Amino acid sequence: MTMDALSGRQAAAAAEGARNLLIDCAQVKAGDDVLLLTEPPGLGHYDDDLGPYLATAAEALGARTRLLAVPPVAGPAETPAEVMAAIGAADHVIFLTRTGDQLRFHPLPGVGSKTMCYALDFEYLEDRFATTPFALMTELQSRLSRRLAAAGSYRITCPNGTDLAAKIVPDDARAGDFTVRTFPAMILPPFPATAASGVLAVSHALTSTYIHDYPDSVIPLPETVRLTIEAGRIVGIGAEPALAARIERQLTRVADLFGGEARSLNSWHCGLNPATYYASPALTNIDRWSGIAFGSPRYVHFHMCGDAPGDVCGQVFDATIELDGEVIWDRGRLAFFESPENRRLIESFGLDPTSFTTPRPLGLEGASS
Repeated sequence: MTMDALSGRQAAAAAEGARNLLIDCAQVKAGDDVLLLTEPPGLGHYDDDLGPYLATAAEALGARTRLLAVPPVAGPAETPAEVMAAIGAADHVIFLTRTGDQLRFHPLPGVGSKTMCYALDFEYLEDRFATTPFALMTELQSRLSRRLAAAGSYRITCPNGTDLAAKIVPDDARAGDFTVRTFPAMILPPFPATAASGVLAVSHALTSTYIHDYPDSVIPLPETVRLTIEAGRIVGIGAEPALAARIERQLTRVADLFGGEARSLNSWHCGLNPATYYASPALTNIDRWSGIAFGSPRYVHFHMCGDAPGDVCGQVFDATIELDGEVIWDRGRLAFFESPENRRLIESFGLDPTSFTTPRPLGLEGASS
């Protein structure tokens, strides 16, 4: 859907999403310089009309705007100097390009806000995915973050056979906090897996983690692959022999490209935004799907292969995650949001708490697992 095709109701909802992004998230005000980094026209990950639309919305707030298209690059180190200089000079940077994903753990210049926008088009911008108050989502995110920070152990299970557990070691290697803010609130920084042991059952596909762009980064999985994990290291690949050999070659190749241990399991995190959805079949455009599905509570993804955070992503769906024996995610539902205090918080924004624990489609229905 293009901007011109929006109905009156849809246009009002898109404007609400834009305000949520620009005012509540980025905190744009009159006189500010706003840099909107976009992908080259026609690339297809974002709607080409989205950048100009948000620029107009920012200008209506009294801000000065600049649109700058960023060419695809192999990784953070290859980001053009012109782009980094523009980031450093702006009061606010809105990423409408996967460059923001590549730079999410990378030091960025300047003191202005940096926001990675995951509303990929107008359908997302007008949906509750983007219109749910940013202040509500960040408060729920903070509460969940404090609960994870207090945990002494975790266990992750899923219907496909995952059973992975670890005690949390204080000096565990972490990927680090994000250097960009996400809009909407989608996920917490990665949680260490370097002490984890058990079985990790990954399905649908192995992809890159989008820190680096490399050829043949996606391996579709026609069956569930069960990885045996010992102390944060993959020691067995349970799959049909040809598929197991292909996965082994991929891990070795990627580690050779970027360094680190090929069979390392570095970290994991699970989505926290219950409004996340993907309407099309995931495997028809796995890169676009990956750029938004990670925000769903149904989706846990694991960073593996190489130095933290890692360059291969493994996918687990509808998991149950326990912290110190307490169920936080329950078969893809964020049970944490069902506590009385969190229900009261959601209701204080005039919203129905049940919508925060009702899963939405992720484009996986009917896919192999």
